[in-house]
Amino acid sequence: MISPFSNIKEVELRRLLKIRKMRKREFKRPYSWIWNKLDESWRRPRGKDNKVRLQIKGKPPLVKTGYRSPKRVRCLHPTGKEIVTVRKVEDLYNIDPLTQVAMIAGTIGVRKRLEILGFAKRFGIKVLNPGRAEARLELETEGIAEEEEEEEVVEEYEEDIEEEE
Repeated sequence: MISPFSNIKEVELRRLLKIRKMRKREFKRPYSWIWNKLDESWRRPRGKDNKVRLQIKGKPPLVKTGYRSPKRVRCLHPTGKEIVTVRKVEDLYNIDPLTQVAMIAGTIGVRKRLEILGFAKRFGIKVLNPGRAEARLELETEGIAEEEEEEEVVEEYEEDIEEEE
């Protein structure tokens, strides 16, 4: 699958990502820093004399379209790669490791997540949210290696016993 972003030059991509980073603001709900009962999540000020709504100097900025990121990098990961949601192992077949990264859907369980991680690791695909399954996968691979070592030790021991007899 060819990415729609492949026609963007590397220099242009870096420039647009830098603009997106500069424009990024943390908009807090007005006066949430004064009243503890107000949550920090953004709410548009609607009061008649609200200083934030009137855009008085010294008050925090209002949310406006001018803070939006450039259209060409809007859906990209900060690394400049396209994010692809993965729900099954077959979805990984269509991912290009050079221009795309995988994000496992939140509803996927540990067993299927392990299968996806194993496949992605084999083919060099970056997974953004491996979760605890990655540690579990490492433990399983270590466990398999340890079992193989134990089997070799047991076989050597049995051979030694047969030689003594």
